[in-house]
Amino acid sequence: MDQFIPLVISALGGTMIGSMLARLSGGGGTGGVLGGLLGGVAAHYGAAQLALGDTLLGDTALMVHLQNFLEGGVGGGLLGLALGLVVRPKA
Repeated sequence: MDQFIPLVISALGGTMIGSMLARLSGGGGTGGVLGGLLGGVAAHYGAAQLALGDTLLGDTALMVHLQNFLEGGVGGGLLGLALGLVVRPKA
């Protein structure tokens, strides 16, 4: 169960930041949430494949969780912004 906690935190960061950026760009909330969720998970796996590790910000548990949240936020923000621009609500 412990191996899923960083993944969930990354998905949470992507969902939060992705939906905010999608709304700021004038897009819908659904595209931002889905893009944020997928982008957050993808950013977490991408960072693991690039061997960035969980210790860029520090070794303590709080800093590892913060790094996972920010990883997901970056990936989710980019994909959420893109989907927010593509999927717009009808006027």
